[in-house]
Amino acid sequence: MLTHNLATRAGLTDVDSQLGEKFESVDSIEFDAYCKFLAGSLFQRLVDGSGVGSVRLDALEGVDEVCWFICAKTYCVNQERLLKSVTETTHYNTIAVFN
Repeated sequence: MLTHNLATRAGLTDVDSQLGEKFESVDSIEFDAYCKFLAGSLFQRLVDGSGVGSVRLDALEGVDEVCWFICAKTYCVNQERLLKSVTETTHYNTIAVFN
């Protein structure tokens, strides 16, 4: 599910099938192996060929949105401790600054 959402937001359609092919012979995937897969099959492809260090920022914003979707409840559930005027959007923008 995570792989699919990240790939979809990045505009990459074949990452799910690559994941299945790479790990089809194992029952479970170790976290380090999954991170290496994402680095090569997803994030490396977001670097475009127009120059060294050039990145598709639109795709990275989509990845940020998926990560926020996963983490938002953790950051917003304790909102009673914060000022009532702090919205989920404000939380997201604050996290985005540090990300």
